[in-house]
Amino acid sequence: MERDSLEKLKKGDPAAFEKMLLEFEKPIFGYISGMVNQRQTAEDLTQEVFIKLYKNLKKIDLEKSFKSWLYKIATNTVYDWLKADKRRGEIFSIDEEDGFETIDGRQSYQNIESGLSLEQGLAKIKPVYRTVLLLFYYEGFSYQEISSTLSIPLNTVKTYLKRGKEALGEQIKEIK
Repeated sequence: MERDSLEKLKKGDPAAFEKMLLEFEKPIFGYISGMVNQRQTAEDLTQEVFIKLYKNLKKIDLEKSFKSWLYKIATNTVYDWLKADKRRGEIFSIDEEDGFETIDGRQSYQNIESGLSLEQGLAKIKPVYRTVLLLFYYEGFSYQEISSTLSIPLNTVKTYLKRGKEALGEQIKEIK
């Protein structure tokens, strides 16, 4: 977002909030959907992210990346939900109605030999690895942006990315 828009947003301008919502609602929803693989839960958590953002508009730091801050709110919201949910085995099921299609209309990648979709493989790895993989590959964040978003050192980002790819590879190997 442009600095002028962020200043208006910080002051609580409804038009600026609507503009920000139009720009970030789908990407945040897609990111959260990749984390939880349940459409209704992703919708609820996305709404919660924007409610938290609205309540904290005054905390926007114009000198820092708004996008990183928003994704940090989204990541923390998902992690809070994961910690609170007692039914871990049910968290990562693929919605039957969606099959292998992602929310934003893009087809997911599917390993044709094994029948394992990327979403199913991601669902089986540690949440922190999944987060880094989604931010890097799906959202296009740089190492530095991920470091800032997750408040972890740059080398940790690189380590998590490497371990995440290895863990995902193992999931695919197990299915074959």
